[in-house]
Amino acid sequence: MNESPVRALFPITEECLFLDHARVAPLSTRVEEAIVRFAAEATRRLRLRYPYWNERAEDVRAACARLVGASSDQVAFVKNTSEALSHVAEGLDWRSGDVVLTADREFPSNVYPWLGLARLGVETRLLEPGPAGLSVDDVTAALDDRVRLVALSAISYGAGERLDLAGIADVCRRRDVLFVVDGIQAVGAVAVDMMRDGMDCIAADGHKWLCAPEGSGFLAVSDRLLDRLRPVQLGWKSVVSATYHPYDFTLRRDAAKLEAGSLNLLAVHALGAAVDLTLEVGVATIEARLAELVGLLEEGFRSRGLTVLGRAGDGPRVRPSGIVNFVPRRPPERVRQDLWERGVVSTVRFGGIRLAPHHYQDDRDVAEFFARLDDAEAAVR
Repeated sequence: MNESPVRALFPITEECLFLDHARVAPLSTRVEEAIVRFAAEATRRLRLRYPYWNERAEDVRAACARLVGASSDQVAFVKNTSEALSHVAEGLDWRSGDVVLTADREFPSNVYPWLGLARLGVETRLLEPGPAGLSVDDVTAALDDRVRLVALSAISYGAGERLDLAGIADVCRRRDVLFVVDGIQAVGAVAVDMMRDGMDCIAADGHKWLCAPEGSGFLAVSDRLLDRLRPVQLGWKSVVSATYHPYDFTLRRDAAKLEAGSLNLLAVHALGAAVDLTLEVGVATIEARLAELVGLLEEGFRSRGLTVLGRAGDGPRVRPSGIVNFVPRRPPERVRQDLWERGVVSTVRFGGIRLAPHHYQDDRDVAEFFARLDDAEAAVR
């Protein structure tokens, strides 16, 4: 593999072998510079720069929209995925007896907002994923007349199983069921397109594959969902005329109606630098490079006789993601700790060690990982 032209923008490569982008990712120097610049302006040039901060926020909104195949008026800024999905869960008019479909082993951010609707008589059903995750047929078989919304992750956080988003969206549309996607393990790693694939919502915090700070995220909402969604928080930014007096309670019709008050502009500017870098590198380039890196990792595990989770067979994944989860010979947490002491950052999930490389890395990082894994395996018999 060729060395990434942006590798130098990630100084973490000089500190450790970081393979944990599915958890909390390191920042690039571009994001660092955006944070420092904002702080300097707020400290010394506030009266001159403040008008431009909101202009930049709208540029960032447009960039986020391009990233997920949406329009700017369909995008709202949020602190995190939990907040985004809660906007949907609490903003719809539910009837007692309605059903939400999600899945077992979803991250809690995509379960608790729906379980919280039990007070309204809404039932949350958990689908049981197969060895390679959920299929379109699994979702289709679970749909009945009571199901009003399907909420699933584009990519599983445990072993990286990837949904057929377009296939599930098509089934949901034909049944007039809303399809809401937790995109935190996909946005910045693989191509997603809300309009093309027919999703009703995709939400993501930026601190994973976008390499932005925690607390800087966004959601994109389809027009048909936006029309049904009422803001669960209201403030001076919720209305069409953001003047102080006279009061005019005419709500905005775009997704920004969900932004009740002043934005965290520091977080938005940092997110913008991260999204701009992602678009500069190119999502197609990132997806292809991750597929190659994960393929090399899986090949190395197979050659060592180690099990890779989230797989239905030994062939390449039909829809690869940036995550690979393997089962070591010794207890996973012990091996993870041994790797940590050797400068490898990873996470234990569902009985295996989850690795998540990124586009600025290459085959040398994979080779270095296996050298350190083999040393760890040899150290304790």
